[in-house]
Amino acid sequence: MACSDKERIYREPARDVPVLGEYDVVVVGGGPAGCAAAIAAARGGAEVLLVEKGGYLGGATVSQLVCVVLSTNGADFQGIWHEYMRGLKRRGGVGEILMNPGLIRSTVDPELVKYVWDELLAEAGVSLLHHVYCAGAIMAGGVIGGIVVETKAGRRAILAGRVIDATGDGIVCDQAGVQWEQGDGKHKYAMACTKVFRIANIHRPKNFPNEQAMEKLAADLSAAIERGEYTTPVVTTKDRLLNYIREGSWALPAHRNEIMSVISRVLKTNPLDPQELTTAEREGREQARQAADFYCRYVPGFENAYLLDTSNHIGVRSSRRIRGLATVTADDAREFRKYPDGIARGSWAIDVWPADSYTASAVDRESDEASRRLERLTAGEYYDIRYGCIVTEGVDNLLVAGRCISADHLAQSSLRIQQTCISTGQAAGTAAAMSLAENVTPRELPAAKVVAKLKADRDTVEPAFEILKGT
Repeated sequence: MACSDKERIYREPARDVPVLGEYDVVVVGGGPAGCAAAIAAARGGAEVLLVEKGGYLGGATVSQLVCVVLSTNGADFQGIWHEYMRGLKRRGGVGEILMNPGLIRSTVDPELVKYVWDELLAEAGVSLLHHVYCAGAIMAGGVIGGIVVETKAGRRAILAGRVIDATGDGIVCDQAGVQWEQGDGKHKYAMACTKVFRIANIHRPKNFPNEQAMEKLAADLSAAIERGEYTTPVVTTKDRLLNYIREGSWALPAHRNEIMSVISRVLKTNPLDPQELTTAEREGREQARQAADFYCRYVPGFENAYLLDTSNHIGVRSSRRIRGLATVTADDAREFRKYPDGIARGSWAIDVWPADSYTASAVDRESDEASRRLERLTAGEYYDIRYGCIVTEGVDNLLVAGRCISADHLAQSSLRIQQTCISTGQAAGTAAAMSLAENVTPRELPAAKVVAKLKADRDTVEPAFEILKGT
């Protein structure tokens, strides 16, 4: 065994790896960004394979139970997002769209999300492999020619003319040697992680919350903490839990008699460290258990409720941020900058969940700058994500989509929202297919052509909801 005790390195023996297949485009990651990328590339005439580590599509919407629809003004709802939402609407898998000045919100049924993406990929002619993990990049002279994957049958190679990294963690880019950064500038953690959970079999009393009931809950909580029933700070920080109860958690579509909660905060976790991530999963699960226990024992409407589940994967808001030919900056997001090579829109808040506090607000709503930004968002403003932000620097034929595109810390906290991930995915898939058709690398492909193609494709898509027309 070639292992040095001093260096603690094991050198893997060389071996022949069977080729599983060869495709024009391979997309790695079956979340919103990856699904959109695969659909767009296939519609552009490419033979496409999407590989996904789980047994279903939907990514964070399903595995992390991020079942929310969130926007400030709807300017970031584009193209394939509307097709996806129409599929959910047809199945009864999306709740009522609630619109207030500066906020649009709804929820989706995470189980039905799987079927909608399955249908859209099948209609586009995308090939699909589940339970496939990317273990390496096939490189030659700064050009990626495919990926190495681990499957139930063992290690396999998949060859590709173009590869799109939609893993959220930039796994392919890291394997290919693309430079990346993480954290908030001082720490390897950028934001808190969250173990989302659902509580089922609830009813919603018409007169709750009211002050008398909230006073009783505060007393019950204090007494329970005094008795040692709850130890996690997300519960023992009493005002935090009571505010969640007062404001109401996210109610899932009406046919699911459930709520989902994002009260969990696991702090100071480097999501790329295997041990820290494991510890975070366990801590988050205990946070969920204790919070759900209080709901079910003390909160009106939860008398017959139970903890339905916790997310398969703890919610990670930021890990690797890939270095691209361009970078979305905080000033881009703050000042709503537009660019001629804009391929996607962002219009969500600067939404940093502090990794060192259980109580600090995720969104600045108090400062003069935040007030001015919200006013402009309410009027319909957005910022552009440039084409170069999805084209990796230093490696040809590799594109990136989703929350790990080229962006700084603050900008990434805004563009990680799911509809923007879908838009960057659609752009990456479109660029992959176009670059193949024109026999140029994505770096050489004129951005203006990608922008024009995206506009033409998106202009043909009707808004998924009547209420969103004109947003």
